[in-house]
Amino acid sequence: MTGAESVPLKRVRTAAAIALALAALVAVYLMGRHQGRTAAHEDAQGPVAAEGQAAAATLAPAALAAAGAAPPAGTPLRRAFPTLQARADAGDLAAATRLYRDLNQCRGFARRERDVRRYSDELLAARANATDPRQRETLRAGLEAAEANERTLDALRAQCQGVDDAMLGSLAANLQKAALLGEPYARACYLARGPGFDAAALLDHPERISAYRGTARALVERGIADGDWRVLEQLRGALEPGADTLLAAAVGKDAAQRYRYLKLFRLGAPPQPGVTDEDLAMAAAKLSPTQLADAEAWATRTFNQNFHGRAIDADGPLWDPCVFPYE
Repeated sequence: MTGAESVPLKRVRTAAAIALALAALVAVYLMGRHQGRTAAHEDAQGPVAAEGQAAAATLAPAALAAAGAAPPAGTPLRRAFPTLQARADAGDLAAATRLYRDLNQCRGFARRERDVRRYSDELLAARANATDPRQRETLRAGLEAAEANERTLDALRAQCQGVDDAMLGSLAANLQKAALLGEPYARACYLARGPGFDAAALLDHPERISAYRGTARALVERGIADGDWRVLEQLRGALEPGADTLLAAAVGKDAAQRYRYLKLFRLGAPPQPGVTDEDLAMAAAKLSPTQLADAEAWATRTFNQNFHGRAIDADGPLWDPCVFPYE
């Protein structure tokens, strides 16, 4: 076949590959839900999770008791939302984490559904015209993924049905709650994007920008104390010359501080774009000998005590702090 009668093999492969990727995306999400949403973070959190749970038990016990027990896993978010929100407001780390994760999934559901349908339709159209054996094999895998997509989307649709704009508008606030309670993925994401994680809601909640300014430094200090490479990566970028992010505005510009964090980052990372020996030399040139010695000692001590000498890749990929473990 030629011309309009055939579908280019490259296009078929691309469509099938995207269908497979989408299937993996929603399947991993649902698998994470069935295994228990809070459990997905426990290994990464370590003592941070325990501290957060302790805070939840002591911060507002009366409010927690009034909110009632956390809804079972799998409860549709529309029904679970009031209880989870009340518990999150009272300082329950697990509730705040569950809320920002589920709200983020529901916010992206319409887009995922559209993408799944689009590529499913494309694969079905391709199957009608495919004659090449390689095309047929590629399409078979893609169509199996498309069927899996439909099944997993049905479950996600049931989870998100009835979630309204008011609930979705609490996404950034609950991300902040989880970050302040010590959830490491929420903390890194909130530092990176702040209230901009849900930019549309800023029109109704401009006060969230001031709240970010008031909490960013404390979150940075907590992240460094916890040996969190994701936080350090965000901080390194914020201290770059000319950085114009929210985090850059919140932490300010200080030559000694910039060298300390660059040196700390360099101790756990091989030379790479953005953190080279030349960068360190340029930063060091702005310091007095005493400042430089103090910064070197601080970085070495912090790397050994807080980061336990772990290389930067010990925490996994850092390129997008708002890609959470279930995605």
